[in-house]
Amino acid sequence: MRSLYMAEKPSYAIGQDSEMSMIGEFGLVVAAGNTNTSTITAKINTSQELEYWSYQVISDVLYKRSSSVVEGERVDATSAQKLFLSTQLDYKLPDPNNRVFIYGEYEDDRFSGFDYQTSIAAGWTSRLWRDDISELKYSIGPGYAVSKFEPVKNLPDEQSLIVRAAFEYKHKFNKQATFRQFVSTEAATDSTKTKSETSLSTKINGSLAMKLTFVLNHDTGVSQETEELDTETAVTLVYQFF
Repeated sequence: MRSLYMAEKPSYAIGQDSEMSMIGEFGLVVAAGNTNTSTITAKINTSQELEYWSYQVISDVLYKRSSSVVEGERVDATSAQKLFLSTQLDYKLPDPNNRVFIYGEYEDDRFSGFDYQTSIAAGWTSRLWRDDISELKYSIGPGYAVSKFEPVKNLPDEQSLIVRAAFEYKHKFNKQATFRQFVSTEAATDSTKTKSETSLSTKINGSLAMKLTFVLNHDTGVSQETEELDTETAVTLVYQFF
């Protein structure tokens, strides 16, 4: 496995194509007793550096279901169901540390109050530094976002111009352990959507690692009966297929 330091997102290659990278994460929690619950989280991260282009595609799934006995009857309920897809395509400038990008994402969160949310943005991305210990990259550019409320809410779709900004910091403690901080925000005139993902990865062997992740999702555009802040904490196994 390539060092986890560079596994989260492709490095900035120079002058030649590299092999495609595909990294999978999987987590499962099952509890039994008075209340039976099962939580599944899975993620696939595919990326590649080409001579003039690079791309990254991410798919992320979260599902939680519980079963309990109420007044002698067993009741099953789903308490979390989320699908997130994103892709970014970069075009390399003469200095490959500087690029122009186009980014798109789609999110379907059953308990967010939205039927779905999607956005697209384009702009400038750059790596400020990279050494043997750490790396910092950022991107910024204008875009367009659409949020469709659930039909039962009888609310009009929200469509707005946005400014998307993101930064990613990595710190390699040693050959086995890597810290990563990613923050992105999409700011419109009447709402702001922000995501923060903090993770610590520890290599187990050549292809397998364990990862602890804490995610914050904050959206000021949700309806009044929906919380603006969602948090997720997960421990997952990470495997690099190739």
